[in-house]
Amino acid sequence: MQFSTIAIATIAFASSALGAAVGVCPPFREDRHTLLKDSHDCGVFWKCGPRGPVKINCPPGLHYAPHHQWCDYPERAYCQRK
Repeated sequence: MQFSTIAIATIAFASSALGAAVGVCPPFREDRHTLLKDSHDCGVFWKCGPRGPVKINCPPGLHYAPHHQWCDYPERAYCQRK
């Protein structure tokens, strides 16, 4: 019992430290795409695919701008997570 509690706590901490998609992917459709911001890293966003969210990095020096759904200069992306 003690081991499972420690393992669950470790997994929960690791996933929150590494970042995760903010929100939930809707059911996948070929004719629509959904992008989600990352919970901790401004240079990362998540694209919802048929098997769930896929992590995508913005080019170096750019931040994901959820209001435009593209990577942009930090002063225009308005990211406060870092």
